[in-house]
Amino acid sequence: MNATEIIREAARLMRAHAADVCPSPWTVTSQSARYGAVVGQPGDEFPEDSGYGGHLIGESMSRASSAYVVAWEPAVALSVAAWLEACADSNGVDSHALAVAKAYLANPLAAAVAS
Repeated sequence: MNATEIIREAARLMRAHAADVCPSPWTVTSQSARYGAVVGQPGDEFPEDSGYGGHLIGESMSRASSAYVVAWEPAVALSVAAWLEACADSNGVDSHALAVAKAYLANPLAAAVAS
């Protein structure tokens, strides 16, 4: 794969992952002083989970981990994917976009989405 193909593949996988999860916005609920849960807006495909005030995405995470997960909600991933595509469509290879794409694709879970 050349640099442009790497960037496009990362963008494609980011979109695929974002399409499979509860849509934005995501928030953190406080279940205790130390831990919380990440929830998304409930809907037909993503019903509300009792006691969480939304569709449960993850629970019993430290506040730092919860905040990090919320920071990469689908809207953010889709925005990064759009930026990567714009970089791939431009003349030349953006070294920052290539670095982001390579880092994303280096995670074995990134490739877990079917083509």
